[in-house]
Amino acid sequence: MVKAKERQSSVEELLKDMMIVQLVLAGIGQHQIRQIVGVDIHRVSRIGKLMKKPKDTKGASA
Repeated sequence: MVKAKERQSSVEELLKDMMIVQLVLAGIGQHQIRQIVGVDIHRVSRIGKLMKKPKDTKGASA
């Protein structure tokens, strides 16, 4: 059985990852994300590399 402290730690880590994803999607810079979430810059860049960049819609007709 998973201990309560281990479960809390894994939930906190998941929430940090989710916050990083949302901040990347919002266009916040990696150094700012690191300061906001309080994690290592390598973790931010590793998660950021997995994100797909939005397609440019300037040429699309409305």
